[in-house]
Amino acid sequence: MKLSQMFPHRYATGEDLKGQPLTLTIMKIAQEKMHPQPNAPEVERWVIYFKETQKGVILSRTMAYQIGEAIGDEETDHWIGKRVTLFPQPMMVGGKRVTAIRARSAGPEEINSTVITYKE
Repeated sequence: MKLSQMFPHRYATGEDLKGQPLTLTIMKIAQEKMHPQPNAPEVERWVIYFKETQKGVILSRTMAYQIGEAIGDEETDHWIGKRVTLFPQPMMVGGKRVTAIRARSAGPEEINSTVITYKE
């Protein structure tokens, strides 16, 4: 059994995308309290939720600006109901290889497409 199955994350990670882009519909954006690292003090972070998934995605500054550009609107209240494509991007963080989640506009063929979900 994979460690990710034994100890699932509360929020989606790049590995949840399984190497494939995924077009989703934004449902809500909420500020939530969390511990970014074990034994770290509690912090508030923005989390974006999608209609087609159970897990939210922690909204980084980079991803927020990518979504704003993809939708063509920096006002997050206007994002609800809009579709974006999330995609995995391998990168190095602190000397470790990780997969980040990035966002781009949903192409015309993706806006009305059937979506494959990664609900657990």
